[in-house]
Amino acid sequence: MKFGEYLRQRREANGWTQPEAAARADIEQSYLSKMENSKSYPSEEIFSKLVATYEIDVAAMSDAIESAELDRLREIADVRATVLNRQKNEVRFMRSWLVAGLIMVMIGGSALGLSYALPGEIHREYLYRSDGVILPGESPMSFAMLGAGGASAKNLSARVLYDYVSFNDNRGQSYINEVDGGFRVYTIYDQRVRVDLSPLRWLFAPAFMFILGGMACFYIARRWR
Repeated sequence: MKFGEYLRQRREANGWTQPEAAARADIEQSYLSKMENSKSYPSEEIFSKLVATYEIDVAAMSDAIESAELDRLREIADVRATVLNRQKNEVRFMRSWLVAGLIMVMIGGSALGLSYALPGEIHREYLYRSDGVILPGESPMSFAMLGAGGASAKNLSARVLYDYVSFNDNRGQSYINEVDGGFRVYTIYDQRVRVDLSPLRWLFAPAFMFILGGMACFYIARRWR
């Protein structure tokens, strides 16, 4: 609000008419009227009379009226001191939010970096396949001859029964495993690589919260300014 409006509200709160208030403050009614209509602003001497008569709290008044109105009253020592003190408090308040925001962003960034810095454990899986059971006395390469054709190939094709196994360690290009009725030759056909998540992945959530909190602090500091 404007200073004149604030002055009028204080007068009306005391239940005084304008002439009565002017008489109590020992100023002319026309001067008081101009001040209440924001057509004039008091000198330091007149302001002191108004403060004493209206029992004005300068700090409370500074919070109630507009900043542009305070600039018009800056020549008054009490107002200037109050305004400067309030500006210092505002700067201190803003800096505290900025510092808090910076600390939160630094903590969040560090936690986020840690959540990705330590890699997860790498696991390899080796996949083997056997085409079927090879009878005693037959060559371990029997099922490898299926593509050659002939009567023997037809007999082997009827015995094709695939079996798949996987291991975390490499057992070579192929290996033999005895089974009922003969043995199987397992040949590697593929391998897979699995990377576990970082053991510090739990830091991601608090890191995000700290960064978000830091940005909120920056926003508050900016809005306050």
